[in-house]
Amino acid sequence: MIEELLPDTVVAVEACGHDDAGHLPLYPEEEAIVARAVAKRRREFTVVRSCARRAMEKLGVPPQPVTTGERGAPRWPAGLAGSMTHCDGYCAAALV
Repeated sequence: MIEELLPDTVVAVEACGHDDAGHLPLYPEEEAIVARAVAKRRREFTVVRSCARRAMEKLGVPPQPVTTGERGAPRWPAGLAGSMTHCDGYCAAALV
């Protein structure tokens, strides 16, 4: 769905529903960010980062942690720019 809204140069990966199957574990740096978060926040944080890592792989970039910067914005690895979104039952990451 999200791919239809973005230019062809953007790689997007989305996850719908609450099925956690196939989602990658968090890196220690990411785990520290949500160590005290409620279950819903942890799930969305984990799933959206799984989407981000799968987008990295599609771009040929080795999967890496996505930590947070100012006001919770994603801090992307060098050379990447992107966005992540999550709400109840939907998560997506778009990268260039």
